[in-house]
Amino acid sequence: MKRGILITFLITLYFSANAQTLKDAIRLNENEQHDEASGVFKQLIALEPTKGDYYYFWGNNLLDADKADSAAIVFSEGLKKEPGNLLVQIGTAELKLVEGNLAEGKVAIEAAVKTAGPKNATIMVVAAEALIRYKKAQDLMLARVYLDAALKLDAKNPLTYNLIGDIYSEENNGSDAAKYYNQALEKDGKYIKSVFHKGQLYKRSMSYEIAIAEFNTTLSLDPNFAPAYRELGECYYKLRKPEQAKENYKKYLELSKNNNSARLRYASFLYQSAEYNDAGFELSSITKVDSTNLGMMRMMAYVNYELGKNDTAIKTITKVFAITAEDTTKRIGKDYSYFGKILAKGGNSELGTTYIQTALTIDPRQVELYDDLADMYYKQKKYDLIALTYEAKINNSAKASITDYFNMGRAWYNAKNYVKADSAFAKVSEINPTWPNGYFWRGRANAQIDNTAKEGMAKPHYAKYIELAIADTANISKQKNNLVEAYRYLALIAYYNSKDCKLSIDYWNKILELDAVNKEAKEFIKTISTSKDCK
Repeated sequence: MKRGILITFLITLYFSANAQTLKDAIRLNENEQHDEASGVFKQLIALEPTKGDYYYFWGNNLLDADKADSAAIVFSEGLKKEPGNLLVQIGTAELKLVEGNLAEGKVAIEAAVKTAGPKNATIMVVAAEALIRYKKAQDLMLARVYLDAALKLDAKNPLTYNLIGDIYSEENNGSDAAKYYNQALEKDGKYIKSVFHKGQLYKRSMSYEIAIAEFNTTLSLDPNFAPAYRELGECYYKLRKPEQAKENYKKYLELSKNNNSARLRYASFLYQSAEYNDAGFELSSITKVDSTNLGMMRMMAYVNYELGKNDTAIKTITKVFAITAEDTTKRIGKDYSYFGKILAKGGNSELGTTYIQTALTIDPRQVELYDDLADMYYKQKKYDLIALTYEAKINNSAKASITDYFNMGRAWYNAKNYVKADSAFAKVSEINPTWPNGYFWRGRANAQIDNTAKEGMAKPHYAKYIELAIADTANISKQKNNLVEAYRYLALIAYYNSKDCKLSIDYWNKILELDAVNKEAKEFIKTISTSKDCK
């Protein structure tokens, strides 16, 4: 969620003389036209170079553009020009929050709030917003304390309600988040941020149609509000309406003046849409302007991998890891997962597994990675690790599939852990009682557990398999080898365990119906027919 900008009441308090110009700068930033916004802030500072508040808003504009180093310079200059400016002090604290350093950032924010005093609602709201906005370093509880105090001083400010809504949104409490967004709109029916945030709330809950309605309402308040078009594009993509998705994303790029952040986000959208060539084109455009952009480099590595350009991909992802070597917090889970996949594709599955495991440690819910990891272990014939990988996938999936249990069962079988294999195949048959293969493999597992066939443990499973397999007449030819195996087992235990010669011969004849030249079946029929036990 993008940073909320303190428009109405902060401008009234601080910038009445230049309200329109500052409003334009803030709106440019909201529209993600970060470079244009920076230009206006420079003009404001040229006119009033000692006004620290301008440095605060400019610094936040740079933070929104992911230029923390530049923001640090601006905040530092702001403190030189107006050392006691509390907004700029909070801005410098935000630099710590961006890094994920809540402890130091929080101390600086608390100091600013204490200096401002118990009746300064403005600073409380700014402080709360800082503590909400940066996901690496949040203190939602303290933010709520500040906002509750601010409400007692000024119960009419929609921004305060909007930020409380943001807190509930961060806590995945959608109903209370929506309640406070609506309260913000009760204070100001045209408060665009609350409408927009409601749309993001519905989008996150996958209620895409409702989200689209909210984003369209946002655009009815301001047809040039660029982020709404971006969100619409992503909603239409989720609804599998690619043309409408692209149309809205292009409008977003047009309004945001094709800044690098917007282009990168569009490239990410194209990547998620599996339009890798188009994504590569957008990334190349960013490279011409900023070849050191970390987000661009990581995305370029992902896209080149998907395009089959593995040599280029490994060079790029290696560069990403080199740049982030001193600060690994700048890496994300996908950096590790793609490094792993790129290495495996280049023939180094063993090292690739290490990176995939790291990615899963960061976020075990990336369930698609478990399949990649299992494939890598398969190349190394590490069947027990394959089984454990599918077990982890099942444990971290909202709803594990029958395929996951089946693959886990096969892996345990190949690892010679037949008891665990039996349990996995039992789950397969529980999920789909009419699928023959679950019973067939359970029969195989039990045949290994009872490897002397003394107990005949595989008998009920092979028998059920045969029943279901022969009932599926359209696919019976595909089951030929498995049917032969199942009949063979039943034939052997009928003869050796029960001395039921007739039944055994019947099973061997079933095999001959499937395989007329089966030597074993012919020989056993001959042996049984002449056996003294059968006379």
